Amino acid sequence: MNNIPLFDSLVHPTVNGNWLQPKYDGKNSPEELVVQMQENNIRWAFAVGLPDVGNYNLEKYSKFIRSKSDSLYPVAGLRFDDIQKKHSIKELLTKVSKLNYVGIKIHPRFSKVTYDNVLLPEVVKTANGLNLAVMLCTYFYRSGNDYYRNNMVSLRELLSKLNGEKIILLHSCTVRLLEMMEIAREFHNVLLDLSLTLCKYEGSSLDLDIRFLFKNFDRRICVGSDGPEFDSKKLRERFNYFSKGLEREKVENIAYKNIMNFTGLGV
Repeated sequence: MNNIPLFDSLVHPTVNGNWLQPKYDGKNSPEELVVQMQENNIRWAFAVGLPDVGNYNLEKYSKFIRSKSDSLYPVAGLRFDDIQKKHSIKELLTKVSKLNYVGIKIHPRFSKVTYDNVLLPEVVKTANGLNLAVMLCTYFYRSGNDYYRNNMVSLRELLSKLNGEKIILLHSCTVRLLEMMEIAREFHNVLLDLSLTLCKYEGSSLDLDIRFLFKNFDRRICVGSDGPEFDSKKLRERFNYFSKGLEREKVENIAYKNIMNFTGLGV
């Protein structure tokens, strides 16, 4: 399957090459990422910035990423308290669009938001109206503050309020992947992303669930590494493993067609 290009839905190259864990310091540059991508036939990737990580700056990150490669599409990491305290939703997201980002990432911990936040549906709607892809992290196994309110119930309630607005669910609730698939059947505006989940749980019962989705839900999922947590080589290995024996059409859907069509980037 190496001849089929991949679209990596989630990587986090930083301005100074650092990351959340010191072991990645100086190793998380876009230059190194692009080399990895080329070696593993990963033709495109969403490069996602996170507030307070690796010298991220909203005003500069998009230009920085685009200067490194045409294969990287910059996605803005939002501070949700900026919306609540400093800007209107339309004002901030219009700024993001004008800065040449292709999307936004809402990360509960870094964005300081819970799924039941009353502003979230309007953020998704406004972003969609500006042709910005919306990514929402669904890895909610962390303690602290009000994040316990991020769970399958509150996520489903949020989806029911979106009225068809598009959203990419990053990690697809990890260990509750199969349940997330069943919920997604009801919401055709949802794309399930397997970044992190695809690589992190190798050898667990989730392998069976991922194989099931590759075979039976191929029009509704996409793949990613969550780099630098996992690299391009690992993404390729895991993708090839689950793609073995599948029809080429299904493999191409998962590899790049779904995410490109969903976000309007074309094929």
